[in-house]
Amino acid sequence: MEFLEIYPFLTVVPLLIMLILVATTKRVFESIIVATSIVYIFQDGAGFILGFIDGVYVVFEEGTYPWIVLMLTLFGALIALLISSGGISAFKRFATRYIRSERSSLVFTWVLGMILFIDDYINNLGIGPTVRELTDDHKVPREQLGFSICCTGTPVCALVPLTAFAVFVYSIMIDSGISGEDSDMLVEYAKLIPFMFYPIVIILIALLLALGVLPRIGPFRKYYQQLQEGTYELSETEKKAMSEGSDEIEIDESKGAIIDFALPVLLLVVVMLATSDLVLSVICSLFLCFALYIFRKKMTVTEFFDTFIKGVNDMIFILVVVLMTFVFVEGLDSIGFSDYVVETVEPLLVGGAIPVLAFITVAVIAFLGVDYWAVMLLIAPVAVPLSELFAVNPYLTMAAIASGSIFGGTACFFAEQILMCSQAVQRPPVRVALGGLPYSLLGFAVTVVLYVIVGFAM
Repeated sequence: MEFLEIYPFLTVVPLLIMLILVATTKRVFESIIVATSIVYIFQDGAGFILGFIDGVYVVFEEGTYPWIVLMLTLFGALIALLISSGGISAFKRFATRYIRSERSSLVFTWVLGMILFIDDYINNLGIGPTVRELTDDHKVPREQLGFSICCTGTPVCALVPLTAFAVFVYSIMIDSGISGEDSDMLVEYAKLIPFMFYPIVIILIALLLALGVLPRIGPFRKYYQQLQEGTYELSETEKKAMSEGSDEIEIDESKGAIIDFALPVLLLVVVMLATSDLVLSVICSLFLCFALYIFRKKMTVTEFFDTFIKGVNDMIFILVVVLMTFVFVEGLDSIGFSDYVVETVEPLLVGGAIPVLAFITVAVIAFLGVDYWAVMLLIAPVAVPLSELFAVNPYLTMAAIASGSIFGGTACFFAEQILMCSQAVQRPPVRVALGGLPYSLLGFAVTVVLYVIVGFAM
Protein backbone atom coordinates (compact mmCIF):
# COMPACT_ATOMS: atom_id res chain seq x y z
CA MET A 1 0.00 0.00 0.00
CA GLU A 2 3.01 2.31 -0.01
CA PHE A 3 2.19 3.57 -3.51
CA LEU A 4 -1.24 4.68 -2.26
CA GLU A 5 0.41 6.84 0.39
CA ILE A 6 2.40 8.52 -2.38
CA TYR A 7 -0.50 8.68 -4.86
CA PRO A 8 -3.68 8.71 -2.72
CA PHE A 9 -5.85 9.68 -5.69
CA LEU A 10 -5.47 6.09 -6.90
CA THR A 11 -7.92 5.02 -4.17
CA VAL A 12 -10.63 6.32 -6.52
CA VAL A 13 -9.63 3.88 -9.31
CA PRO A 14 -11.68 0.85 -8.10
CA LEU A 15 -14.83 2.99 -7.96
CA LEU A 16 -14.27 4.36 -11.44
CA ILE A 17 -13.69 0.88 -12.84
CA MET A 18 -16.87 -0.38 -11.21
CA LEU A 19 -18.95 2.49 -12.60
CA ILE A 20 -17.55 1.90 -16.09
CA LEU A 21 -18.27 -1.84 -15.87
CA VAL A 22 -21.83 -1.31 -14.69
CA ALA A 23 -22.49 1.24 -17.43
CA THR A 24 -21.15 -1.06 -20.14
CA THR A 25 -22.30 -4.49 -18.91
CA LYS A 26 -25.47 -3.59 -16.91
CA ARG A 27 -24.35 -6.30 -14.45
CA VAL A 28 -24.04 -5.12 -10.85
CA PHE A 29 -22.74 -8.22 -9.09
CA GLU A 30 -19.94 -9.00 -11.54
CA SER A 31 -18.85 -5.34 -11.57
CA ILE A 32 -18.61 -5.26 -7.78
CA ILE A 33 -16.61 -8.50 -7.80
CA VAL A 34 -14.03 -7.02 -10.18
CA ALA A 35 -13.81 -3.73 -8.27
CA THR A 36 -13.53 -5.54 -4.93
CA SER A 37 -10.69 -7.69 -6.29
CA ILE A 38 -8.81 -4.55 -7.34
CA VAL A 39 -9.31 -2.98 -3.89
CA TYR A 40 -7.83 -5.96 -2.09
CA ILE A 41 -4.99 -6.30 -4.62
CA PHE A 42 -4.16 -2.67 -3.82
CA GLN A 43 -4.25 -3.49 -0.12
CA ASP A 44 -2.66 -6.94 0.09
CA GLY A 45 -0.94 -7.60 -3.22
CA ALA A 46 -0.55 -11.31 -3.94
CA GLY A 47 -2.35 -12.13 -0.69
CA PHE A 48 -5.52 -10.35 -1.77
CA ILE A 49 -7.68 -13.46 -1.32
CA LEU A 50 -6.79 -13.59 2.38
CA GLY A 51 -7.46 -9.86 2.62
CA PHE A 52 -10.85 -10.38 1.01
CA ILE A 53 -11.71 -13.14 3.52
CA ASP A 54 -10.71 -10.85 6.39
CA GLY A 55 -12.99 -8.18 4.91
CA VAL A 56 -15.91 -10.64 4.93
CA TYR A 57 -15.22 -11.46 8.58
CA VAL A 58 -15.17 -7.76 9.50
CA VAL A 59 -18.50 -7.17 7.74
CA PHE A 60 -20.14 -9.99 9.71
CA GLU A 61 -18.55 -8.89 13.00
CA GLU A 62 -19.81 -5.31 12.75
CA GLY A 63 -23.42 -6.40 13.10
CA THR A 64 -25.11 -4.35 10.39
CA TYR A 65 -25.00 -7.01 7.72
CA PRO A 66 -26.30 -9.85 9.97
CA TRP A 67 -29.24 -7.58 10.83
CA ILE A 68 -29.88 -6.99 7.13
CA VAL A 69 -29.78 -10.76 6.51
CA LEU A 70 -32.35 -11.28 9.25
CA MET A 71 -34.63 -8.49 8.01
CA LEU A 72 -34.54 -9.40 4.32
CA THR A 73 -35.15 -13.10 4.92
CA LEU A 74 -38.08 -12.38 7.25
CA PHE A 75 -39.54 -9.84 4.84
CA GLY A 76 -39.04 -12.20 1.91
CA ALA A 77 -40.98 -14.90 3.74
CA LEU A 78 -43.78 -12.50 4.75
CA ILE A 79 -44.19 -11.13 1.23
CA ALA A 80 -44.27 -14.64 -0.25
CA LEU A 81 -46.98 -15.67 2.21
CA LEU A 82 -49.08 -12.56 1.50
CA ILE A 83 -48.84 -13.29 -2.23
CA SER A 84 -49.48 -17.03 -1.98
CA SER A 85 -52.51 -16.60 0.28
CA GLY A 86 -54.21 -14.46 -2.33
CA GLY A 87 -54.32 -11.58 0.11
CA ILE A 88 -52.47 -9.20 -2.21
CA SER A 89 -54.72 -10.25 -5.12
CA ALA A 90 -57.75 -9.47 -2.93
CA PHE A 91 -56.26 -6.07 -2.12
CA LYS A 92 -55.77 -5.49 -5.83
CA ARG A 93 -59.42 -6.31 -6.55
CA PHE A 94 -60.46 -3.88 -3.82
CA ALA A 95 -58.17 -1.08 -5.03
CA THR A 96 -59.18 -1.58 -8.68
CA ARG A 97 -62.60 -0.14 -7.85
CA TYR A 98 -60.98 3.24 -7.27
CA ILE A 99 -57.85 3.09 -9.44
CA ARG A 100 -58.76 3.27 -13.09
CA SER A 101 -55.86 5.00 -14.81
CA GLU A 102 -52.11 5.06 -15.05
CA ARG A 103 -52.00 8.36 -13.14
CA SER A 104 -54.20 7.20 -10.27
CA SER A 105 -52.17 3.98 -9.89
CA LEU A 106 -48.95 5.98 -9.55
CA VAL A 107 -50.50 8.52 -7.20
CA PHE A 108 -51.86 5.65 -5.10
CA THR A 109 -48.33 4.22 -4.90
CA TRP A 110 -47.01 7.63 -3.83
CA VAL A 111 -49.68 7.96 -1.14
CA LEU A 112 -48.85 4.49 0.22
CA GLY A 113 -45.22 5.57 0.45
CA MET A 114 -46.20 8.65 2.43
CA ILE A 115 -48.38 6.61 4.79
CA LEU A 116 -45.84 3.85 5.49
CA PHE A 117 -43.31 6.31 6.91
CA ILE A 118 -42.29 4.27 9.94
CA ASP A 119 -39.50 2.33 8.22
CA ASP A 120 -37.94 2.32 4.77
CA TYR A 121 -37.69 -1.50 4.74
CA ILE A 122 -41.47 -1.75 5.09
CA ASN A 123 -41.86 0.82 2.33
CA ASN A 124 -39.25 -0.48 -0.11
CA LEU A 125 -40.08 -4.18 0.20
CA GLY A 126 -43.80 -4.05 0.90
CA ILE A 127 -45.29 -1.60 -1.58
CA GLY A 128 -43.94 -3.20 -4.77
CA PRO A 129 -45.67 -6.59 -4.43
CA THR A 130 -48.82 -4.77 -3.29
CA VAL A 131 -49.25 -2.48 -6.30
CA ARG A 132 -47.20 -3.88 -9.18
CA GLU A 133 -50.14 -5.80 -10.71
CA LEU A 134 -52.23 -2.62 -10.51
CA THR A 135 -49.60 -0.56 -12.30
CA ASP A 136 -49.01 -3.40 -14.78
CA ASP A 137 -52.68 -3.21 -15.76
CA HIS A 138 -52.21 0.46 -16.61
CA LYS A 139 -48.93 -0.06 -18.50
CA VAL A 140 -46.64 1.65 -16.01
CA PRO A 141 -43.00 0.54 -16.42
CA ARG A 142 -41.86 -1.50 -13.43
CA GLU A 143 -38.68 0.59 -13.36
CA GLN A 144 -40.69 3.77 -12.83
CA LEU A 145 -42.68 2.05 -10.10
CA GLY A 146 -39.44 1.04 -8.35
CA PHE A 147 -38.11 4.59 -8.52
CA SER A 148 -41.36 5.99 -7.14
CA ILE A 149 -41.18 3.60 -4.19
CA CYS A 150 -37.55 4.47 -3.56
CA CYS A 151 -38.40 8.20 -3.50
CA THR A 152 -40.95 7.68 -0.74
CA GLY A 153 -38.85 5.29 1.35
CA THR A 154 -35.87 6.79 3.13
CA PRO A 155 -36.74 10.38 2.04
CA VAL A 156 -40.08 10.19 3.86
CA CYS A 157 -38.51 8.50 6.90
CA ALA A 158 -35.97 11.32 7.04
CA LEU A 159 -38.73 13.90 7.44
CA VAL A 160 -40.37 12.14 10.41
CA PRO A 161 -38.67 12.44 13.84
CA LEU A 162 -39.89 9.00 14.92
CA THR A 163 -37.81 6.73 12.70
CA ALA A 164 -34.51 4.89 12.97
CA PHE A 165 -32.99 7.42 10.57
CA ALA A 166 -33.98 10.28 12.89
CA VAL A 167 -32.56 8.50 15.94
CA PHE A 168 -29.26 7.92 14.15
CA VAL A 169 -28.96 11.53 12.98
CA TYR A 170 -29.87 12.79 16.45
CA SER A 171 -27.05 10.70 17.94
CA ILE A 172 -24.64 12.43 15.53
CA MET A 173 -26.05 15.81 16.56
CA ILE A 174 -25.23 15.01 20.19
CA ASP A 175 -21.73 13.73 19.36
CA SER A 176 -21.07 16.83 17.25
CA GLY A 177 -22.22 19.20 19.99
CA ILE A 178 -25.24 20.55 18.09
CA SER A 179 -27.65 19.15 20.67
CA GLY A 180 -27.21 18.55 24.38
CA GLU A 181 -27.37 15.05 25.84
CA ASP A 182 -30.49 15.99 27.82
CA SER A 183 -32.22 17.70 24.89
CA ASP A 184 -35.58 16.61 23.46
CA MET A 185 -35.00 14.53 20.32
CA LEU A 186 -38.29 15.50 18.71
CA VAL A 187 -37.63 19.21 19.22
CA GLU A 188 -34.02 19.03 18.07
CA TYR A 189 -34.69 16.90 15.00
CA ALA A 190 -37.62 19.11 14.01
CA LYS A 191 -35.11 21.95 13.60
CA LEU A 192 -33.48 19.99 10.75
CA ILE A 193 -36.62 19.20 8.80
CA PRO A 194 -37.10 22.61 7.08
CA PHE A 195 -33.51 22.32 5.77
CA MET A 196 -33.79 18.72 4.52
CA PHE A 197 -34.02 19.98 0.97
CA TYR A 198 -33.20 16.84 -1.00
CA PRO A 199 -35.82 14.57 0.65
CA ILE A 200 -38.47 17.27 0.18
CA VAL A 201 -37.49 17.90 -3.44
CA ILE A 202 -37.29 14.24 -4.51
CA ILE A 203 -40.66 13.44 -2.89
CA LEU A 204 -42.20 16.32 -4.85
CA ILE A 205 -40.48 15.17 -8.04
CA ALA A 206 -41.95 11.68 -7.56
CA LEU A 207 -45.42 13.20 -7.15
CA LEU A 208 -45.04 15.44 -10.22
CA LEU A 209 -43.86 12.44 -12.24
CA ALA A 210 -46.85 10.42 -11.05
CA LEU A 211 -49.23 13.23 -11.98
CA GLY A 212 -47.67 13.57 -15.44
CA VAL A 213 -46.49 17.14 -14.78
CA LEU A 214 -42.91 15.98 -15.26
CA PRO A 215 -42.51 14.04 -18.51
CA ARG A 216 -40.92 10.62 -18.81
CA ILE A 217 -37.42 11.00 -20.17
CA GLY A 218 -34.51 8.66 -20.86
CA PRO A 219 -35.04 4.97 -20.02
CA PHE A 220 -38.51 5.56 -18.54
CA ARG A 221 -39.70 6.98 -21.85
CA LYS A 222 -38.20 4.03 -23.73
CA TYR A 223 -39.81 1.47 -21.42
CA TYR A 224 -43.18 3.23 -21.66
CA GLN A 225 -43.04 3.20 -25.47
CA GLN A 226 -42.13 -0.49 -25.42
CA LEU A 227 -45.15 -1.18 -23.23
CA GLN A 228 -47.43 0.58 -25.70
CA GLU A 229 -45.90 -1.36 -28.59
CA GLY A 230 -45.91 -4.71 -26.77
CA THR A 231 -42.12 -5.09 -26.95
CA TYR A 232 -41.37 -4.42 -23.26
CA GLU A 233 -39.42 -7.32 -21.77
CA LEU A 234 -36.18 -8.21 -20.04
CA SER A 235 -33.19 -9.50 -21.94
CA GLU A 236 -32.24 -13.14 -21.39
CA THR A 237 -29.32 -12.02 -19.19
CA GLU A 238 -31.62 -9.84 -17.09
CA LYS A 239 -34.22 -12.62 -16.78
CA LYS A 240 -31.54 -14.98 -15.54
CA ALA A 241 -30.26 -12.44 -13.01
CA MET A 242 -33.75 -11.78 -11.65
CA SER A 243 -34.63 -15.47 -11.42
CA GLU A 244 -31.47 -16.61 -9.61
CA GLY A 245 -32.47 -18.16 -6.30
CA SER A 246 -36.15 -17.49 -6.98
CA ASP A 247 -38.96 -20.03 -7.15
CA GLU A 248 -42.41 -19.48 -8.59
CA ILE A 249 -44.96 -18.80 -5.84
CA GLU A 250 -48.37 -20.38 -6.24
CA ILE A 251 -51.18 -17.85 -5.73
CA ASP A 252 -54.53 -18.82 -4.28
CA GLU A 253 -56.53 -16.02 -5.92
CA SER A 254 -59.88 -17.77 -5.64
CA LYS A 255 -59.76 -17.92 -1.84
CA GLY A 256 -57.90 -14.65 -1.23
CA ALA A 257 -59.56 -12.25 1.19
CA ILE A 258 -58.60 -8.70 2.06
CA ILE A 259 -57.99 -9.68 5.71
CA ASP A 260 -55.24 -12.08 4.58
CA PHE A 261 -53.31 -9.00 3.50
CA ALA A 262 -54.66 -6.22 5.72
CA LEU A 263 -54.40 -7.84 9.17
CA PRO A 264 -50.70 -8.92 8.94
CA VAL A 265 -49.70 -5.52 7.50
CA LEU A 266 -51.74 -3.65 10.13
CA LEU A 267 -50.18 -5.69 12.93
CA LEU A 268 -46.72 -5.01 11.47
CA VAL A 269 -47.32 -1.26 11.55
CA VAL A 270 -48.92 -1.25 15.02
CA VAL A 271 -46.14 -3.31 16.63
CA MET A 272 -43.50 -1.16 14.94
CA LEU A 273 -45.09 2.04 16.26
CA ALA A 274 -45.44 0.56 19.74
CA THR A 275 -41.99 -1.02 20.08
CA SER A 276 -39.74 0.54 17.36
CA ASP A 277 -38.50 -3.03 16.82
CA LEU A 278 -38.80 -4.00 13.17
CA VAL A 279 -37.62 -7.59 13.73
CA LEU A 280 -40.30 -8.17 16.37
CA SER A 281 -42.89 -6.54 14.11
CA VAL A 282 -42.23 -8.87 11.17
CA ILE A 283 -42.11 -11.97 13.39
CA CYS A 284 -45.47 -11.05 14.92
CA SER A 285 -46.92 -10.66 11.40
CA LEU A 286 -45.57 -14.08 10.43
CA PHE A 287 -47.23 -15.68 13.46
CA LEU A 288 -50.49 -13.98 12.54
CA CYS A 289 -50.16 -15.27 8.97
CA PHE A 290 -49.73 -18.78 10.34
CA ALA A 291 -52.90 -18.45 12.43
CA LEU A 292 -54.90 -16.86 9.60
CA TYR A 293 -53.91 -19.28 6.89
CA ILE A 294 -53.62 -22.59 8.76
CA PHE A 295 -56.67 -22.41 11.01
CA ARG A 296 -58.84 -21.20 8.11
CA LYS A 297 -57.39 -24.01 5.94
CA LYS A 298 -56.04 -21.66 3.28
CA MET A 299 -52.73 -23.53 3.53
CA THR A 300 -51.46 -26.71 5.07
CA VAL A 301 -48.53 -26.49 7.46
CA THR A 302 -46.29 -27.94 4.75
CA GLU A 303 -47.48 -25.37 2.19
CA PHE A 304 -46.94 -22.56 4.69
CA PHE A 305 -43.32 -23.45 5.34
CA ASP A 306 -42.61 -24.28 1.69
CA THR A 307 -43.80 -20.77 0.81
CA PHE A 308 -41.76 -19.35 3.71
CA ILE A 309 -38.58 -20.93 2.29
CA LYS A 310 -39.39 -19.77 -1.26
CA GLY A 311 -39.68 -16.22 0.06
CA VAL A 312 -36.28 -16.52 1.75
CA ASN A 313 -34.79 -17.88 -1.49
CA ASP A 314 -36.09 -14.83 -3.36
CA MET A 315 -33.79 -12.65 -1.22
CA ILE A 316 -30.59 -14.60 -1.84
CA PHE A 317 -29.44 -12.51 -4.80
CA ILE A 318 -29.94 -9.18 -3.03
CA LEU A 319 -28.23 -10.54 0.11
CA VAL A 320 -25.16 -11.59 -1.88
CA VAL A 321 -24.96 -8.21 -3.65
CA VAL A 322 -25.30 -6.34 -0.35
CA LEU A 323 -22.58 -8.51 1.20
CA MET A 324 -20.18 -7.79 -1.65
CA THR A 325 -21.00 -4.08 -1.43
CA PHE A 326 -20.16 -4.07 2.29
CA VAL A 327 -16.90 -5.95 1.67
CA PHE A 328 -16.04 -3.53 -1.14
CA VAL A 329 -16.65 -0.49 1.09
CA GLU A 330 -14.64 -2.08 3.91
CA GLY A 331 -11.75 -2.44 1.47
CA LEU A 332 -12.11 1.16 0.30
CA ASP A 333 -11.86 2.39 3.88
CA SER A 334 -8.78 0.23 4.41
CA ILE A 335 -6.91 1.73 1.46
CA GLY A 336 -7.75 5.30 2.55
CA PHE A 337 -10.46 6.38 0.12
CA SER A 338 -12.56 8.18 2.74
CA ASP A 339 -9.54 9.92 4.27
CA TYR A 340 -8.48 11.13 0.82
CA VAL A 341 -11.91 12.60 0.11
CA VAL A 342 -12.14 14.36 3.48
CA GLU A 343 -8.61 15.79 3.20
CA THR A 344 -9.39 17.03 -0.33
CA VAL A 345 -12.66 18.70 0.60
CA GLU A 346 -11.84 20.09 4.05
CA PRO A 347 -9.89 23.17 2.83
CA LEU A 348 -12.94 24.18 0.74
CA LEU A 349 -15.34 24.18 3.70
CA VAL A 350 -15.41 27.92 4.35
CA GLY A 351 -18.25 30.22 5.35
CA GLY A 352 -21.59 29.97 3.56
CA ALA A 353 -20.21 27.29 1.21
CA ILE A 354 -20.06 24.76 4.05
CA PRO A 355 -23.64 23.41 3.76
CA VAL A 356 -23.61 23.01 -0.02
CA LEU A 357 -20.13 21.45 -0.07
CA ALA A 358 -21.08 19.12 2.78
CA PHE A 359 -24.15 18.06 0.80
CA ILE A 360 -22.19 17.50 -2.41
CA THR A 361 -19.39 15.60 -0.67
CA VAL A 362 -21.70 13.26 1.21
CA ALA A 363 -23.92 12.80 -1.85
CA VAL A 364 -21.01 11.83 -4.10
CA ILE A 365 -19.41 9.46 -1.58
CA ALA A 366 -22.77 7.78 -0.85
CA PHE A 367 -23.57 7.57 -4.57
CA LEU A 368 -20.27 5.79 -5.11
CA GLY A 369 -21.39 3.08 -2.73
CA VAL A 370 -20.11 3.98 0.73
CA ASP A 371 -22.83 3.20 3.29
CA TYR A 372 -24.88 6.34 3.83
CA TRP A 373 -24.86 5.90 7.60
CA ALA A 374 -21.06 5.74 7.59
CA VAL A 375 -20.70 8.82 5.37
CA MET A 376 -22.62 10.96 7.85
CA LEU A 377 -20.34 9.75 10.66
CA LEU A 378 -17.36 10.61 8.49
CA ILE A 379 -18.27 14.14 7.42
CA ALA A 380 -20.20 15.53 10.42
CA PRO A 381 -17.15 15.79 12.74
CA VAL A 382 -15.45 17.90 10.08
CA ALA A 383 -18.27 20.06 8.72
CA VAL A 384 -20.24 20.85 11.89
CA PRO A 385 -17.38 22.42 13.91
CA LEU A 386 -16.37 24.44 10.85
CA SER A 387 -19.93 25.73 10.41
CA GLU A 388 -19.93 26.93 14.01
CA LEU A 389 -16.52 28.54 13.49
CA PHE A 390 -17.84 30.50 10.49
CA ALA A 391 -21.18 31.31 12.21
CA VAL A 392 -23.19 29.11 9.83
CA ASN A 393 -26.34 27.55 11.29
CA PRO A 394 -25.18 24.07 12.44
CA TYR A 395 -28.69 22.63 11.96
CA LEU A 396 -28.49 23.69 8.31
CA THR A 397 -25.15 21.93 7.93
CA MET A 398 -26.37 18.75 9.63
CA ALA A 399 -29.47 18.74 7.43
CA ALA A 400 -27.25 19.10 4.36
CA ILE A 401 -25.17 16.11 5.46
CA ALA A 402 -28.31 14.01 6.02
CA SER A 403 -29.73 15.12 2.66
CA GLY A 404 -26.56 14.11 0.86
CA SER A 405 -26.68 10.64 2.37
CA ILE A 406 -30.27 10.21 1.17
CA PHE A 407 -29.33 11.19 -2.38
CA GLY A 408 -26.64 8.52 -2.45
CA GLY A 409 -28.88 5.91 -0.87
CA THR A 410 -31.66 6.44 -3.42
CA ALA A 411 -29.54 6.98 -6.55
CA CYS A 412 -26.65 4.51 -6.26
CA PHE A 413 -27.41 1.44 -8.36
CA PHE A 414 -26.18 -0.99 -5.67
CA ALA A 415 -27.41 0.83 -2.57
CA GLU A 416 -29.64 -1.17 -0.23
CA GLN A 417 -32.67 0.96 -1.09
CA ILE A 418 -32.35 0.45 -4.85
CA LEU A 419 -31.68 -3.27 -4.39
CA MET A 420 -34.78 -3.68 -2.22
CA CYS A 421 -36.99 -1.69 -4.59
CA SER A 422 -35.72 -3.60 -7.62
CA GLN A 423 -36.47 -6.87 -5.84
CA ALA A 424 -39.95 -5.61 -4.94
CA VAL A 425 -40.80 -4.74 -8.56
CA GLN A 426 -38.84 -7.66 -10.06
CA ARG A 427 -36.55 -5.59 -12.24
CA PRO A 428 -32.72 -5.40 -12.29
CA PRO A 429 -31.34 -2.65 -10.01
CA VAL A 430 -29.40 -1.03 -12.86
CA ARG A 431 -32.63 -0.47 -14.82
CA VAL A 432 -34.37 1.06 -11.81
CA ALA A 433 -31.42 3.27 -10.87
CA LEU A 434 -30.53 4.45 -14.38
CA GLY A 435 -34.18 5.13 -15.20
CA GLY A 436 -34.53 7.33 -12.14
CA LEU A 437 -31.11 8.97 -12.41
CA PRO A 438 -32.22 12.00 -14.49
CA TYR A 439 -34.83 12.83 -11.84
CA SER A 440 -32.38 12.22 -8.98
CA LEU A 441 -29.92 14.58 -10.67
CA LEU A 442 -32.68 17.16 -11.07
CA GLY A 443 -33.34 16.88 -7.34
CA PHE A 444 -29.60 17.13 -6.71
CA ALA A 445 -29.29 20.31 -8.79
CA VAL A 446 -32.29 22.00 -7.14
CA THR A 447 -30.92 21.08 -3.72
CA VAL A 448 -27.50 22.53 -4.51
CA VAL A 449 -29.10 25.84 -5.49
CA LEU A 450 -31.17 25.91 -2.30
CA TYR A 451 -28.15 25.23 -0.07
CA VAL A 452 -26.14 27.94 -1.82
CA ILE A 453 -28.92 30.49 -1.29
CA VAL A 454 -29.74 29.53 2.28
CA GLY A 455 -26.12 28.89 3.25
CA PHE A 456 -24.95 32.37 2.42
CA ALA A 457 -28.17 33.95 3.71
CA MET A 458 -27.76 32.30 7.12
